[in-house]
Amino acid sequence: MDLAFKSLNVERVFIVKASLAHTGGKINARALASHGRLDVVARAMLAALSLRTSNRSDTVFCAVLEGPPRPPVTVEVRGWELRYSIKSEEDVGDLLSRLFSGHHVEGAYAWEIGFKELVSELVREFGSKKVVYLHEAGEDISNLSLEGKIALLLGDHKGIDRETEAWIKSLGLRWFSLGPQPYFTEHCISFINYLLDERTRLPRHL
Repeated sequence: MDLAFKSLNVERVFIVKASLAHTGGKINARALASHGRLDVVARAMLAALSLRTSNRSDTVFCAVLEGPPRPPVTVEVRGWELRYSIKSEEDVGDLLSRLFSGHHVEGAYAWEIGFKELVSELVREFGSKKVVYLHEAGEDISNLSLEGKIALLLGDHKGIDRETEAWIKSLGLRWFSLGPQPYFTEHCISFINYLLDERTRLPRHL
């Protein structure tokens, strides 16, 4: 296993815990919702990686799939390695279908590791201050430092279970909120990407 967290290219990491998403079998790229809500994973991946004319070259997206038939499987996608732009849920479905069928997909990898192992590895690499959990009950997002590398943990449409949330707290990771309303996972990712994009455009004295 050779996760991309150590790469000099990486500035942003998004990890989505997908509690029902299927981990193999034949995937219908046009009906991802019928595969344990893989459509949620697809929209989150698009929000994390897709730009209008290319993929983000500094971003890693990971989805920890926990549904049948062989959970857990972590799908890791590296924006700078993808040879084509992903623009639709169908594109993501085709990528997952090829990956689950054992085909080589440039920039996409499937690892037989779970959420805790993945997050623990990320904390060792980035440090606990640079790995945060997005949740409505967290601190206001304006308190989050956007300097340097950053990794964000998110749930799917069901959220992250309480036992795992307790484990996240035990690591000393901070929770941050976009507000009291529960937003879709992909909308949270899009907003964080907006904040990070704005960071690079603002004068340093602000």
